[in-house]
Amino acid sequence: MGVLKDGGPSTKFWESSETVSQFETVRQWIGKHYKKYVQNDSPSCKSLAGLVVQLLQFQEDAFGRRVNNPALTKLPTKCFLDFKAAGSLCHILGSVYKFKSEQGW
Repeated sequence: MGVLKDGGPSTKFWESSETVSQFETVRQWIGKHYKKYVQNDSPSCKSLAGLVVQLLQFQEDAFGRRVNNPALTKLPTKCFLDFKAAGSLCHILGSVYKFKSEQGW
């Protein structure tokens, strides 16, 4: 699975070639539906996997069980394991690229 017992992401899982290869559908979908946000810096499958690790770690650091009074709740891990076109992972990552672009990062 993609999460360790402490709630953080399993880097080994997310960076494995089997998992990275599943990002191809996500990458293509983002390229089509969030084109204006990724056209200058088109993501690779490996970079998308790395971004998921960062997002999961951020969630754990900001909203995890060791945080007193977290502002929000974490997105369910199953959302990050939905590699289907137009699935939840596509929308999560697409929103990340949109936010990044709008913030000028």
